[in-house]
Amino acid sequence: MCKSLIFEVQNVNQTIFIHYIRVKRITIKDIARDLKIHHSTVSRALRGSSTVSFDTRKKVNEYAREIGYQVNMNALQLRGSLKNMIAIVVPNIYHNFFSNVVSLVADLAFRKGFVVSIFQSNESYLQEKEIVQMLIRNNVAGVVASVSMETQDSGHLRALSKYRIPLVLFDRVCPDLEVTKVMVNNQEVVASATEILIERGYRHIAHISGPSHINVFGDRQAGYLSALKKHGLDYQRIVRIESGFTIDQGKETAASLFMEKTRPDALLCDSHLLSLGAIFKIRELQLKIPEDVGIVGFGDNPYIDSFNPGMISIVQPDALIASTVFELIFKRIENFDAAISETKMLPASIIEK
Repeated sequence: MCKSLIFEVQNVNQTIFIHYIRVKRITIKDIARDLKIHHSTVSRALRGSSTVSFDTRKKVNEYAREIGYQVNMNALQLRGSLKNMIAIVVPNIYHNFFSNVVSLVADLAFRKGFVVSIFQSNESYLQEKEIVQMLIRNNVAGVVASVSMETQDSGHLRALSKYRIPLVLFDRVCPDLEVTKVMVNNQEVVASATEILIERGYRHIAHISGPSHINVFGDRQAGYLSALKKHGLDYQRIVRIESGFTIDQGKETAASLFMEKTRPDALLCDSHLLSLGAIFKIRELQLKIPEDVGIVGFGDNPYIDSFNPGMISIVQPDALIASTVFELIFKRIENFDAAISETKMLPASIIEK
């Protein structure tokens, strides 16, 4: 029987007494006995198996939390299966959008008896591929992913289906994969934001974006170009950054743009980090926002708002994305053989300062 030790220390008349108190580790068999169900049913319920009814899984997981049962992750790994684990793979965890979605999904998963493991690819295709291969070896319950900037071959993600591991892609997705996807109306919302700049009198609007083979950036660039074409503007300038976004990249790109013969009078930035870097450079050049230069950025960042209240923000619905992602991955875990693919397009909003 597995037991743990608790050390109780007392100091009596400067003499130290140490009492060893043995505490029995709570096991699956204890839960089974208390709930009067078979221990194999408890085991499958704790792993989130669809062979156990939803009501029974809920009862088992709630009781396990109530009595302080801890899943023995080492034992699960030795059996080569982590069926109570949802893996989330993101390009980076320092970006506000990804960290918000990860945090919200983790909370929702916990309430359903799942644990969440978070992996970041650091915008590397090879690292993303290795992560997915490791998740297949461990036979996780499901995978939620947003792909790296380098990802053009989706073969590693396609392999998940072969091993009956459900996949939900969000934000950055692989268009050629027939899997469940959650996206934002990037083309529409960027076209609207660009039109706001045009209506405010800006005529030389530059777009600092990412590689166009990634759906998010390709859609945003299409929205930007469509707005310029609609209003008959000839100035079209897109700078595509092929690696991860940083403040320094925003600053350096803005500096380069302002040195060009026809300099921009507005910037559309595909990240709050790029926006912040651009704002630093604009201030160094002693230009004013929005009087001299207009700014559109992604994300409702309180720091940037207080630092520079004149910018326009495109805000993605983080909470709605997270709840939709979890609802869909949970549905796929419950019934892997359900509809092969399902795409949800969610609306972003624009905040004008």
